[in-house]
Amino acid sequence: MATITVSMPDRFNKVKKEFPKINWNEVMKAGILKRLDELKKFEKLKTKGAL
Repeated sequence: MATITVSMPDRFNKVKKEFPKINWNEVMKAGILKRLDELKKFEKLKTKGAL
């Protein structure tokens, strides 16, 4: 598995402390994977000329 480093604004730390039971790494990973799926669908539509 690849490792990435992300810089987050200070307000993220405040929210992170408010919800310590949330696995923020999993939240970010899910968000990135969702965005990648959206990009793949977009590219597929673009190549079909459906846009």
